[in-house]
Amino acid sequence: MGSMFFKNRSSRVKLYYINKALFFALVIFVVTFLLVFPLRKNCLQLALNLAGGDTGEPVIILSKGLPSSFFPWVEEANFPEDTWGFWGEQLVQKLTGVKISTPFSLLCSELNLAEAYVAANYLVLSSPLMEEEGGEEDFYLPNQDHDLEDWLIIPEDEYPPVQLDGEPMVLVYTTHNGEAYFPTQGVARQDGKNSGITSVAQALVKTLENKHRLKTVYSDVIHDFPDFTKAYSNSRQTVKNYLQKHTKIQAVLDIHRDSGMQKRSDTLVTINGKNCAKVMIVVGTAHPQWQQNLAFAQKIEKKANELYPGLIKCVRLFKDRIYNQNLHTRALLLEFGSDLNKEADALESAKLMADVLAAVLKN
Repeated sequence: MGSMFFKNRSSRVKLYYINKALFFALVIFVVTFLLVFPLRKNCLQLALNLAGGDTGEPVIILSKGLPSSFFPWVEEANFPEDTWGFWGEQLVQKLTGVKISTPFSLLCSELNLAEAYVAANYLVLSSPLMEEEGGEEDFYLPNQDHDLEDWLIIPEDEYPPVQLDGEPMVLVYTTHNGEAYFPTQGVARQDGKNSGITSVAQALVKTLENKHRLKTVYSDVIHDFPDFTKAYSNSRQTVKNYLQKHTKIQAVLDIHRDSGMQKRSDTLVTINGKNCAKVMIVVGTAHPQWQQNLAFAQKIEKKANELYPGLIKCVRLFKDRIYNQNLHTRALLLEFGSDLNKEADALESAKLMADVLAAVLKN
């Protein structure tokens, strides 16, 4: 009987201590959970940043898989810079040669193909172009409609072969002469002056002529002052005058810079070790010939992707906008970075765009 008593007592003692151990384990788990739970988002964000460059925000994660649905939200949101993600991605790229933020690079590494070559020659990876509402207002007035019908249209099949000398081949101008680069000029706009954007236009002209021997005409006429709303009407007249005087012009380029970005890195790319402003090509669709303008824009985009991947930010179409583009079937509006870029970023891009344009025209 005594031995049985001690066995039962021993079992109860063991059960007591087991229950105590489980209780304390549960308490420790709950306390730990309560302490760590408020930090869960920061931990997730850090892990994602180190792994692939995402900020940990659900919308950003979804935008990677469903870009057409969620990316516009990401652009409008004010998410912080992803410094951890940048260095994490750089480390993985150095070790494996794969950019985690660009799954396409993994495919190319497995196929042992150059990423830029595949993108340029075999695959169309960008989302389909769609006409968008809004866009920079071009302020064409109702009483100007009759004048729009009289604009000079040059058919595509009438373009002569590129001449390295003689008649001008390219026209470059700035509708918004006062557009500036805040880090360089200290303001986003200088009314009544040829500001930072005109320096970018001049760099484009200089490279086209000095490096590629493509004769180019440049207008420094101020169009956006004193009445900003008449800028496109004023520049329209400038373009018409030049086209009537130089009938062999093959490209008409209106040089701008974008605005509304959250940070400089939104429109920044490193090419050949130099900071360059990304270039956005804008096409207005409110005229019958806009698809010819788009065709020229896509030729430039394709050549740029071959020569300088990352230089072109995108090609955008805007409804109810003309931007003087039915004056010429190769008229385009080019946005060199944004007001948050340094002027030097845009100057480097202008030199590269001159290479791209020369390659397209000479081909």
